[in-house]
Amino acid sequence: MACLDTSALLDLLDRGGRGRRDRARELLRRLQAAGETFATTRFTIAELWVGIERAREPAREQARVESVLDDLQLLEFDEVGARIFGKIPAFLQKRGISAGDMDVLIASVSLAHGHSLVTRDMKHFSRIPGLAIEGY
Repeated sequence: MACLDTSALLDLLDRGGRGRRDRARELLRRLQAAGETFATTRFTIAELWVGIERAREPAREQARVESVLDDLQLLEFDEVGARIFGKIPAFLQKRGISAGDMDVLIASVSLAHGHSLVTRDMKHFSRIPGLAIEGY
């Protein structure tokens, strides 16, 4: 299973331009052909809700987002994820690297469930030890 982060879902929703959308779709096609299924996290959904609330037509945007989310499994944040979350900022801070809490939460869920993370934001996630990334 592969966990889609916020950038991947925004690109699938065509929020990053046609080129990004096409690259995201191509990667998902390749992963699906290899037998992968897809999921996301509640933290990603929370970030998508920010976009819904900022949209000119929130109801329309909500319907678009929900149509994409309907096809995904939901990975929950549990005790294992919480412990992983605690380790990542400590590891990064010792090396003088900062990371956004939402990115670390999303990565923690993906790691806790043993899934790779599909993202366009390679720079943000490549610093997190042990995280398998499917980037585009």
